[in-house]
Amino acid sequence: MKNILITGAAQGIGRAIAETLQKQADTRLYVIDKQETEFITQNVGDTFVFFLQDLADRDGLKKVLAELSLVKFDAIINDAGEVYLEKWDELKIETWDRTVAVNVTAPLQIVHGLRGVLNEGASIVNIASVDGTMAAYDTIAYAASKAALINLTKSLAANLGSRNIRVNAIAPGWVETEMTKDTMPDESTYMTPLGRNASAQDIANVVEFLISEKASFISGEVITIDGGLTTVDYTLKVESGL
Repeated sequence: MKNILITGAAQGIGRAIAETLQKQADTRLYVIDKQETEFITQNVGDTFVFFLQDLADRDGLKKVLAELSLVKFDAIINDAGEVYLEKWDELKIETWDRTVAVNVTAPLQIVHGLRGVLNEGASIVNIASVDGTMAAYDTIAYAASKAALINLTKSLAANLGSRNIRVNAIAPGWVETEMTKDTMPDESTYMTPLGRNASAQDIANVVEFLISEKASFISGEVITIDGGLTTVDYTLKVESGL
């Protein structure tokens, strides 16, 4: 039985990842999320174990990890993430702290806490963002946390590589999910060479690849999935008349 831990699988990208990995034979999913959606309740059973836990609560997460330390894991997918839209003059340290706690500290706490029960050859995938590679305006905490997660990915890959444990990150561009439906700019598809935004399944497909033997020599990498968005300069495209 292959044991896989996923955070943030109640909806969006995490749900797509869980649905995709559920289809693999002899796989048991362990899910940590702060909310219990219909998707979760419909799937809880022998091969789908759910922990209701806010990842910003370090002590609560520590208790969950104590239970999970009885399991030997083949993969960990750190998908859970939070973003707050705040103007610079309205930035709150409280939301900064929570964003960093969920987006960076929790993935570190999970991997470090379960390091002793990771099977040799296990794979870890962190869901970062292209926001972690560029300046932010209304989402400074989110962008900074994703930049930190990218660096954390590389550091984990370096520290766990001797056990043949691979650690990679995925940096999505605009993905059509519940989290982005109210913030998706009209220009996102115009600026994307492929002419569309990503689906959650686009991200799940790459996760499935990264935790497979087909990616057995990929570690410490950040794979951008944005349809070419970050290759385009807005001014140059407008000047081209396209």
